[in-house]
Amino acid sequence: MSHRCPKTGCDEIVSDGQLACRPHWYSIPKPLRNAVWRAWNHGKGAGSNEHWAAISAAIEALNRG
Repeated sequence: MSHRCPKTGCDEIVSDGQLACRPHWYSIPKPLRNAVWRAWNHGKGAGSNEHWAAISAAIEALNRG
């Protein structure tokens, strides 16, 4: 499975194991990237409220900048 990078205007397709394309992932502030990884917890936290909140915050920051 795959999806489009969530950065507005980006047409890059990324795998489901990635939130965003490489350049846009690294444009997300490091504390938010860390929060996504922490909530992911090697897949154990996938789909949890904490994980969705971290993803939402990261995407919001990505599209603000």
